[in-house]
Amino acid sequence: MRPRRLSGRGARLLNFTVRSRTFVVDDGLTAQYASMETSELVMLHQSGTLTEAAYPLLESELSRRNVPIGPRPAPAELPPELPFFSGHWTGLHSAQSALVFVAGLVPALLALISYGAVVLAETFYPSASITRVLPIVLELLILMYLVFAFVAVWRCARNSETTLSMWWTRWKGLGLVVSYGLVTLIFLRNAIVRLGDS
Repeated sequence: MRPRRLSGRGARLLNFTVRSRTFVVDDGLTAQYASMETSELVMLHQSGTLTEAAYPLLESELSRRNVPIGPRPAPAELPPELPFFSGHWTGLHSAQSALVFVAGLVPALLALISYGAVVLAETFYPSASITRVLPIVLELLILMYLVFAFVAVWRCARNSETTLSMWWTRWKGLGLVVSYGLVTLIFLRNAIVRLGDS
């Protein structure tokens, strides 16, 4: 069956194949390719970023201009997703990610979980020894994480656009870590005092 051009908005071109019963839908790509330079079309064809629906339309435009059409390149592969913790530890993530998530949100979430665990322990096991030891263990874990957070911010800050923004990110990260650390040390001291009084 021959391609049939339909009227209407978007100038949709339905290219039917009888055997496979497939079709290609053009939402204005034909007009866009027709307005581009030949060199741009060739580079676009070799970029590997086109969809299966766009390739026939671009190749049709190249054929109309009597341009030799080379083989289609392999699809461009997306970079693998970086692990959250190890990616920040090695400095592969962005400075903004390290500052906002690693040094900002995660410590706050850990503090909230720690507080909830202590409240539950005191509610259900008020006289158990674990209730007096648990706050100390949790606060020490938070301090260990804050060391990780500072190293992550320091290393990821190297991905900043300028040297000034790199050091500004490091100073902000240091401020967040010190703030969380002081609060954690206060709670840790109180937990140790309570353990000694019991």
